[in-house]
Amino acid sequence: MVLERIYRLLSSLKGGTMIPTEVVLSPESYAEIIAELSETHQSDSITESRVALHLALDVTVRERNTDNLIVKELVPNPCPVCHRQLTFLREAIARFEDDSRSLIRCQMGHRYRGQLRVFQISIREGVRETEKSVRICPECGSESIQYLGPSEMLCLDCDWDSGLEVRFQPRAR
Repeated sequence: MVLERIYRLLSSLKGGTMIPTEVVLSPESYAEIIAELSETHQSDSITESRVALHLALDVTVRERNTDNLIVKELVPNPCPVCHRQLTFLREAIARFEDDSRSLIRCQMGHRYRGQLRVFQISIREGVRETEKSVRICPECGSESIQYLGPSEMLCLDCDWDSGLEVRFQPRAR
């Protein structure tokens, strides 16, 4: 059932501006995933690299601060110069992380100051349809509300969120 919760979270992020980059699991959750994949693929040789390949994400197993999906987002998006949404977000995030000047480069070549937000979304807390009480953004009136947890949500059309806490800020180089 851990895999199902991960799949549900990943599918809820599709089409948005947040990109999942890593799954951090406890040894117990990792063992559950190995058991689920072994049963599905009828194989006993499931390794951490096969789990990472299956999820198409980096997988880390550790004791503390676990069972989280690590999600990254570049802000502002869209580009303030040409107003186009950033494309190839994984590459843009990697380029931003390697650049010490904190500049985002859009596909049209514009460079502008930005920041990388990193969120940890719990895999253990699932979102049920009955808990999705906000359907319309209180800021812009859009119906593009993205749920990240039972009470964590954001609007894909503007900067409104339900008080999401940025848990990690990269150090300035």
